[in-house]
Amino acid sequence: PPPSPTAVMESMATTTIAASQYDINLILSTNQSKTDRHQRNVLRLFDAITVAAYSVSSPYLPLLTFAMVRYSLKNHIHETESAFAFAGFGYFHVVFKQDYVRGKYWADVALRILKQKRAISATVRVEWLVHGHILMWFIPLKETSRKL
Repeated sequence: PPPSPTAVMESMATTTIAASQYDINLILSTNQSKTDRHQRNVLRLFDAITVAAYSVSSPYLPLLTFAMVRYSLKNHIHETESAFAFAGFGYFHVVFKQDYVRGKYWADVALRILKQKRAISATVRVEWLVHGHILMWFIPLKETSRKL
């Protein structure tokens, strides 16, 4: 059975509490210089499952996103795969809680990770999510659409 709305919101609350211990500078500065291969593979697996969940409109997408954010923060791994999870976390703040400021904060984290990693592989989907669904509340759509 699909997760209940209560289960999704509880998972989001747990993730928000865990994430509140980190600010953007701490996240970017605590990235392990050499990520353990096992941990990176776990991130890649999370990422592949999350993309698949999105493509079939799975009700588990928010839970996967929240778990990936918690995993990235707990293990100080902020790779390109994490950027999509942080962007998704921001998106769910906007959609589920109408918390546009927190949504923008996590969108900024995602964009900064992409910039730091000079990531090309995740850029399209992260920028689509950030510019198409989060920053449009802060930046006129005409300007935002140029980024897409």
